[in-house]
Amino acid sequence: MLKKTARIIVIIMFMLCFLTPAITDAASRPTYTITTKSVPIDKQMLKYSTYNKYTKQYYVIRSYLEKLEKQGGGTLVLKKGTYSIPSTLYVPSNVTIRFQNGVKIVKGNKTNTKKLKTTKTLFQFIRPSRSLKKNVYDKYRGEKNISFIGEGTVSFDLKYEKDAIAIVAGHNQNLTIENIRFYHVNSGHFLEIDATNKAMIKNNQFIDASPSANKLKEGINLDTPDRTTKGFGHPWSKFDKTPNRNITIEHNVFQNLGRAIGTHKYSEGKYHENVVLRNNKISKTKSDAIRVMNWSNPTIENNTIENVDSGKGTLRGILASGVINPTIKGNTFKQVSRTMQFMPWKNEGPGSQYAITDNQITPENIDVFKTNHLIQVKEDFVRINHQYNVFDKFTDKIWITE
Repeated sequence: MLKKTARIIVIIMFMLCFLTPAITDAASRPTYTITTKSVPIDKQMLKYSTYNKYTKQYYVIRSYLEKLEKQGGGTLVLKKGTYSIPSTLYVPSNVTIRFQNGVKIVKGNKTNTKKLKTTKTLFQFIRPSRSLKKNVYDKYRGEKNISFIGEGTVSFDLKYEKDAIAIVAGHNQNLTIENIRFYHVNSGHFLEIDATNKAMIKNNQFIDASPSANKLKEGINLDTPDRTTKGFGHPWSKFDKTPNRNITIEHNVFQNLGRAIGTHKYSEGKYHENVVLRNNKISKTKSDAIRVMNWSNPTIENNTIENVDSGKGTLRGILASGVINPTIKGNTFKQVSRTMQFMPWKNEGPGSQYAITDNQITPENIDVFKTNHLIQVKEDFVRINHQYNVFDKFTDKIWITE
């Protein structure tokens, strides 16, 4: 008995020898706190000719992100106030940014210097030292373990700047974006998610898109880095067409947008895997609320989709093409012309060389469709089209009865 106990103690001590460094590393990563009056931690930035009242907060946050990259990660806390960001900030691995109650991140549109240009993105999830290099990341081998956490009332305001994007994620792993209010997009996206494995996007709000000719832009865009479709234009990507997988979007509010969530171009043979949309509230979209395109094994459940283009025309709560084995259940559709439609699709314009993408829907999937709830809809059935660009025949209608 004593020998057995001794062996157990030796095994435990052996395991602790390996686990303790990892635990210590995480615990020892630094935490920095800044305010709108802070100065860069790198004092050399104070001497830059481009450092002025329009760029000050950009340089402050940038200096700390560069410091955290060198230190292998850590936490940056932003205290209450308005931070104007005219140029892109790059976020390295193992970094958490905590935005305290009352923080407002605003898209700046002026630097007052020709040497530092304004850009279209607030944050990109790539380490600062590689942000200007080309073809550095493929697959899911980019930055990992990045969290943006809002504490209280926190907002990111794009100020309706044309084509602006709040956050760009590409070739990442293990992301969290939580409790942030995103406002005022214009022909861009709030979140651009490409080639990412494991992301949790929860308890956020995505509010207000400006009226524009392009009603198809999503609040959250799920895409592949593909040169031919031109859906992702960041040169640090190897454009290897890697799809997303294990993306969870839950308990968010989407209001007054072109589309809430979706994909608008596909890479042939590439499928976003295990996308989960759960318990979201979507209202007042100008086009189809959710656009599924080349998603495999998605789950769309317990969402409320209301007021899709005021219930007029033929727009859908969910429009799907190239979907495999979808689980769509328990959603409430209200003031929607068509609840769901599945149809073959082909990219238009860039990416049109790819073959038509079609749906793979099982009888079991169809049974689950019947668990959805309908209020004030024009069509109380699901449309399944079987031929590309043919809508007056070769169509199944699956009635939803309660």
